[in-house]
Amino acid sequence: MKFMIATVAAFAATAAALKLTAPEENAKWDLSQTNTIKWDHVDSDPETFQLVLVNHQTGGEVDMTIADKVKTSDGEYKLTNFVAAPGSTYSIKAFGTEKTNNGQLAESQTFSVTKSGVSTTTTATTVKPTSSGTPATSSSATPSQTSNAATALGVTFGVAGPLAAVFAMLF
Repeated sequence: MKFMIATVAAFAATAAALKLTAPEENAKWDLSQTNTIKWDHVDSDPETFQLVLVNHQTGGEVDMTIADKVKTSDGEYKLTNFVAAPGSTYSIKAFGTEKTNNGQLAESQTFSVTKSGVSTTTTATTVKPTSSGTPATSSSATPSQTSNAATALGVTFGVAGPLAAVFAMLF
């Protein structure tokens, strides 16, 4: 009898744990827009967890971290301008990050990504005097820290516009 009560209690605790409720099955997400990931939780869930976008493509899963240390009590997370290839085999997974509660906590239903977000690029231009008196310019472009798989997807923007403006001012 005690074994049966313990088993039922353990099952009830598992059934009531963190559950991703959005996106729903067959949803279509445009990642250039804001999408809301939602979940239900109980007091025994960890205080924070990690959200990961998973593409279950042929040849293996591709995992992309959405956010770390998401507050469980928030009940939702707004995902905006996230870079991922369009496809119909995506899900979102929640992973515990605490020593006592790690590993996969939950997974959403399968949904589609209809459009990727766009990687943002930060451009810096430096003008330095030279010994000949003619200014020398150098530019560098680096993806912002909020970009994710932009380099793998080839979605970046050049520095031609800012360079043209600098040269126009010099000549």
